[in-house]
This record gives sequence, C-alpha cells and structure tokens, in this order.
Amino acid sequence: MRHAASRTLFNYWDGLRAGGIAPDRADIEPRGIAGILGDTFILETDRLGVVPYRLAGSRVCAIFGQEMKGLPFLGHFTGQDRARVAQGLADANAAPTGLLIAAEGISAAGQTVPLELVVLPLAHRGRIGARMVGVISMLESPYWIGRDEITELKVVHVKLIWPNWQDQQPAQPRVAIANAASSAISAVFPSRPALRVIEGGRMA
Repeated sequence: MRHAASRTLFNYWDGLRAGGIAPDRADIEPRGIAGILGDTFILETDRLGVVPYRLAGSRVCAIFGQEMKGLPFLGHFTGQDRARVAQGLADANAAPTGLLIAAEGISAAGQTVPLELVVLPLAHRGRIGARMVGVISMLESPYWIGRDEITELKVVHVKLIWPNWQDQQPAQPRVAIANAASSAISAVFPSRPALRVIEGGRMA
C-alpha cells in the first residue's frame, strides 16, 4: 500500500477485527477515520453481482464527477479487468482479508491519473462480505480532477493484502473461515454493470 489513506483504513479495520474474522458494519464509526472520510466508501454485495456503492465520500464523488451512491463499483472496469476485480472481491471475502487494486484512472478527455483502491470485508447480519468498506486515493493530484471526470479504471494489478502487509498466502487453506464466508461469495459477478447516472449533490 503506497498511500497513507490506504494504510489508515487498513489499520483501523484490522484494529476493529481484533483477531476475529471481520468487523461488523455497525462497528465502523466515522470519527475513527475522520481524516480520510472523504476518500472512503461502503459497498454492498448484491445477488446480481453489481456491487453498488451504498455510501461514497465527497472526494470519491469528485474523482468520478457524480454522486456515486447506487452506482456499480464494477461499472468503471471493463472486460478482463472487471473479471479480475470481481474475483479479487470474492477472494478477499473468502479469506477474509483486504484487496488492493492499483489502477490507472482515465478521464472523459483521455487524461490519466494513478489510483489506489483498498477494499475490506465487513460482517452484516451474520454474513461476511455483505458489506465492504474501502478507500480510493490519488497518488498525485492533477489540476483537472473535479472538472474532467474519471470514466474508466484500467487495472495495473490486483492482490490480497494481509495484516502484516506482505504478499503471502497462508501455509494451509483457511477452510473454517472460507466456509463461514461461503454465502458472501455465492453471488456470481456477471459482466453486466447496469451503469446509470445519478444527478445531484455530493456525499460529505
């Protein structure tokens, strides 16, 4: 994780987890991540595989040039990139651990900016991965952000991130955790994003 906002959210999530499987959605307190709240979002896992935003901070909305609530998280990825991110979300929920997505944001005018996204599973009503908390950060702040919206995300790499922030896999499969999370990954992630534009204000 290259961005401070990514590390801040991961540390907060891991602290709430306190050695457990995943923190509950109700445990997320805005005051605990006040400094990065504008960069933070909440996703919902739905049965259609759309993975819509339930909440999105003001800086997330500014990057994409619109209110993101209700729009599909996978909608800005295309083709194989969408499939890679969808599989990454399923793997993160099954582990459960974080997902790091390094991406290039491409604007409507063809300008580009490197972005870092971290998505972390939450428990909601007894189901791991029914909600996910995430953060999206710019590794630089181009002058045109807020005036020229990002319309596509091109994946650079997707990987799981563990509490020690190392690229590693457990020596033995975490069968018990995977079984507990099986309902979280039972939804199929199809390649039909059903993107729609919502006019309106920004989420604080």
